[in-house]
Amino acid sequence: KTPKFRRVWGGVQSNTGPNFGGWLLRILNGDGNFACGAAYYAPILVITSANCIYPYRNSLEGATVEGTAFSECDRENIADIDTIKFPEKFVYQKLYMDVAVVRLMEPIKGRLTEFIRLCTVKVQPKMEMVVFGWGFDSAEVQIPSSDPRNATVTIMSPKECRKKFKRNLKLSSTSVCARQPRNPRQCLYDGGSPLIYERELCGVVSFGSHCQDTSRPGMFTNIRRVQRFITEIEAEINAGDMGRSTRVAKKVTRKPNKKYNATSTRVKIKRLYRSGSVDPLEC
Repeated sequence: KTPKFRRVWGGVQSNTGPNFGGWLLRILNGDGNFACGAAYYAPILVITSANCIYPYRNSLEGATVEGTAFSECDRENIADIDTIKFPEKFVYQKLYMDVAVVRLMEPIKGRLTEFIRLCTVKVQPKMEMVVFGWGFDSAEVQIPSSDPRNATVTIMSPKECRKKFKRNLKLSSTSVCARQPRNPRQCLYDGGSPLIYERELCGVVSFGSHCQDTSRPGMFTNIRRVQRFITEIEAEINAGDMGRSTRVAKKVTRKPNKKYNATSTRVKIKRLYRSGSVDPLEC
């Protein structure tokens, strides 16, 4: 119940530990495998690509959203998916309105969990932005990493973008093109993964490109052009006008991150409690 503005990401300089921020998320399907990248916008709202999450819309049983910033005090930072909202005019495998709002059954826990602001700047050619990902959509280039990575991309003009695609892809008014890194191993194009400018979410990885040929621009959904859809969903939920699914949230029992041994940490904390050297309320 913490107000959203109190846990808004303050930029890279505000990060605690080796992570990109508590707003960067990944969506896992019912089998526990990577499905899409995502950004944490509000306590029970996550933003991703509609094209990426659409194939999973009818199989949400066991599907979860997981944070990427871990604290030694956290036992879990994962939440079950309740429902997914798509824009009315979205068409699968088309670029227009390629955004989805994922509603969680409960907020993602974690001391490092935080939210990201929506873009307030006009996206223009030659702007440099940062994209995040794991490499799951470019496994032909290199093995996907267990931890997220980032790369810098440069925004292209619509005219230059159309020239690169040579009529093979029709641009939309809600899309933006970015020049990919020349080295395919530096390219990141996981569906739904965030594109940020400074400390704001300005795009999500869309549809129609890949890292095997980095001469093709990366296609992203321009968050400013779809912001009204996102904020309307938020307003409906806050007003209680949007019902939940009939599924019941299950206790998550996924194995903890390899770099973080949850069991040994809990035992260590318990020993400190007994010795009186740690206040249980602090951790």
